[in-house]
Amino acid sequence: MRYKTMALIPMMLIASWVCAQDRQALSEKKGTFELLSRNNYTMPALGFTLTEVNNNLQKITEIVNTVQKNPVLYDIKGFNGRARIYTVSIIEKEIYGVPSRISFEFSSFFYNREGKVTFNSIEPPEWSLYLNDMVPGWSDSFNTKHGYFTVPLNKKTIEPGIDLYDDERFVIYDPSRPPYWIAVTVREAFEAAREEINAEKDPVAAKYLKEVFEQEYSDISPADLDKQAYFGGNLSRISTSSGYEGQDSIFPLILKVNPEYWNRSRPRSDVQFIYFKSVRDKEYLKRRLDECQKNINSGSGCDLQRFELSFGMTDILNLKSKVTK
Repeated sequence: MRYKTMALIPMMLIASWVCAQDRQALSEKKGTFELLSRNNYTMPALGFTLTEVNNNLQKITEIVNTVQKNPVLYDIKGFNGRARIYTVSIIEKEIYGVPSRISFEFSSFFYNREGKVTFNSIEPPEWSLYLNDMVPGWSDSFNTKHGYFTVPLNKKTIEPGIDLYDDERFVIYDPSRPPYWIAVTVREAFEAAREEINAEKDPVAAKYLKEVFEQEYSDISPADLDKQAYFGGNLSRISTSSGYEGQDSIFPLILKVNPEYWNRSRPRSDVQFIYFKSVRDKEYLKRRLDECQKNINSGSGCDLQRFELSFGMTDILNLKSKVTK
C-alpha cells in the first residue's frame, strides 16, 4: 500500500501542473467587450421622452468607452466584458437628469463538461456606475417620503468635482454649481419622524410612542432646532450632534438632495452626477487578488479583482470629464 501511495504522488503533481497550465492558457485568452444597450431603462412615471433616453444612451456609450480605457478592459484577457444598463428605483423628489446604472460584467472563461472553453454569463462578478441618481445606494434611508438619507461624516474632496466618503465611496459632480446635498435640520427631521409616529395604528403603542417622542422633542433647545440633524440615538433617531456620551463622530449626517444643483438649462439627457464605490486600499486589493488566484480551481477568474486593483485616479479623472458642465 505504501508503494501505491507513493506512485500516486507523481500523478497528482502532473494533474496539478496540467490544471495550472490550463488556467494560464485561459488567463491569456483574448476576450471581447460588448455594450448591451437598451432604450427602455427609465421608469415611465418619470416622464422622459424616447428622444431624451436615446440621447442619454449616447452619453452612456461615451462613459462606457471611457471606462474601457482602463488597462484590464482595454486589453481584455481571461474574460468577456459586458456593460449592461439597468433601471434604478428613484426615491428623489427633485429628479431631473435621466437616471441609470451601468453594470460592468466580468464573465471569466472556463472549461465546460465537454472540455470546451466558454464563459460565465449567469450573474457574473460586476462593478457599477450610477448616473444622475443623487441618492446614493450606499446611504441609509431616514425618510423616503421626504427624501431624507444619511451620509458618512468622513468626507474628503480629492479635487474640485471629486468627493470621497469613507475612503471608498466616490461622488463626481460639477463644483461650479450649488452643493449637491444639503442639510436636513433637526426641526425638519422631527417633523418627518412625527408623521411616522402619528401613522401608528395600534392605540396602545401609539400613546406610548407619542409620549416618548414628544418628550425627546421638548428636550431639544429652540436654538438647536435649525441646526444640522444627525442620525442616531433615542426613539426619534435624531441627534443634534455627531457624538454621544463622550464618543465623537459616530452618528452620520441626515441630508437631502439640493434641487438647485441641477443645471436645468441643460438637456435632461446629460450626465450631471455620478457615484460609485472603489476601494482605495491597494494593499488590501492585492491581497484579495492573490487569495483569489491561489484558491481558484478551474477557469481564469479573478478578473473583477484585477480590475478593482487597477482602477485608480486616472480612470476617475477620465470619468470626471464626462460630467456635463
